[in-house]
Amino acid sequence: MPDFSIDYSALHTVQQKMRDLADAADSGGATGAFKEAGEAGSSERKAMFGSSDLSYAFNLFYSHSTSRTKQAKDGLGQLADTFSGVADTFFNADAQLASAAGLMSQSLGLDDWRGQKEAYDSWQEDKTAWDAYLERIGASDYFEQHPDAQIGEVCRADGAPSFCETWINDNDAPDDPGPPPEKPADNPPTSYHYEDEQGKVDVTVELDDDYNVMKETSTITTPDGQSYTSVTTYHSAPEIVTPADGDKFDVRDYTMETTYADGSKTTTEVVIDGDGSGTMTTTDQDGKVTVSTRSGPDEDWSEPEESDD
Repeated sequence: MPDFSIDYSALHTVQQKMRDLADAADSGGATGAFKEAGEAGSSERKAMFGSSDLSYAFNLFYSHSTSRTKQAKDGLGQLADTFSGVADTFFNADAQLASAAGLMSQSLGLDDWRGQKEAYDSWQEDKTAWDAYLERIGASDYFEQHPDAQIGEVCRADGAPSFCETWINDNDAPDDPGPPPEKPADNPPTSYHYEDEQGKVDVTVELDDDYNVMKETSTITTPDGQSYTSVTTYHSAPEIVTPADGDKFDVRDYTMETTYADGSKTTTEVVIDGDGSGTMTTTDQDGKVTVSTRSGPDEDWSEPEESDD
């Protein structure tokens, strides 16, 4: 999980403290006997002070004090909203970077699993062909009794078994596959969890029969409960294009549904053309549509522009 550059929990703590101050300012910050005297009626206050002059002077002071303090309420509330907004904005930005960091193929270990499975399946095919060949030339019993023996060494030795003549003269004999590679788990990894003092990341994927990722759900959560969830659904299996010069790229289309830290949601449709260019159309929960484009597979997406439609 990438280290976030901003302590979102601290920002939220600050904005909560400011809201507490705003709540206190709503009552002028007054408490106890001071508040009781300030909010008393004129006759009650006169009785408390025993003098109409003192009562009047205190009332003037109290009114001035509380009005100045109450003026801070809206400002404190707005500043608290600003801190909350900054925390949400930077959290969402960092979360988007984290969710796009290739977690599904790297941190899940899915690429490694596929590589191990391909290697093991290939070895099994070679082993099946080799065992069939040993059976055909009459060498199966020998190698069952000598599982660590190498046919080349066996057939070069004095007094070599009779099957060696057949093997030596057979130009089409399969190769001995050797020892098996590491056998992968029976099922591919489809989930990933990481957690530290900065929060946690959870990723789950759904695969097709060929173990291609067809759907990915990523959720990033901070210790104080902020969360960002992105669900990516691919419209097809990978469609890989290998250009004459450059790296290969995938041109399949996909849809992203995103829930941000403040609860707002967007839906993004991404269409990739055969040359790697593409269009990204995002619709927020209020129906506002923005469009970004890119000119090629290695190019950045343009700044979103509001759609004219």
